Amino acid sequence: MRAPDPGRGRALLAGWLAASFALSAVTDWRLLAIALAVALALLPRGAPAHLARVARLVLPLSLGGAAAGVLFERLAGRAGPAWEALLALNLRAVLLAFLALAVLARVNVLAAVAPWPWATRLLVVALAQIHALRLLASESRLGLRSRLARRPRTREVIRGAGAISATLLVLSGRNAREVADALRARGF
Repeated sequence: MRAPDPGRGRALLAGWLAASFALSAVTDWRLLAIALAVALALLPRGAPAHLARVARLVLPLSLGGAAAGVLFERLAGRAGPAWEALLALNLRAVLLAFLALAVLARVNVLAAVAPWPWATRLLVVALAQIHALRLLASESRLGLRSRLARRPRTREVIRGAGAISATLLVLSGRNAREVADALRARGF
């Protein structure tokens, strides 16, 4: 199998960014549904896996946010947003997440941004931060499990989430300072 073309990767990334900005402004759910159908037709490879991931990770948050918005509007005594607006919100979230997963699965991002050293550095720093924070979160989850004889309940996980969040923020701040110092020392 031959290596992917970085020029094609740059074109895909540019198209994805342009489409993301354009689709963020669309408010009609019918246009968003058409755009999702076009995206599925243009990017069929891996579409079922990407849609399953979107359904597992994005849709619960989007639907939960929409439900919370409706609930708070009702509690405040207002009618709340129309169902078309909520449908558009959720379709936009699904579409943008699907596009991101489909494009990033096809592109070697490091090779695509190689002509721009500043973009490469930014990407490497972001990937390092993601790795460090993911490692801390998984270690914290394993630590909570090891302290209990049973699987942790939701209340115990939520109780520990504050400390984990604070640790994540402190760690990301420290990592950012270390990276900034290292870049400054190298003349960037």
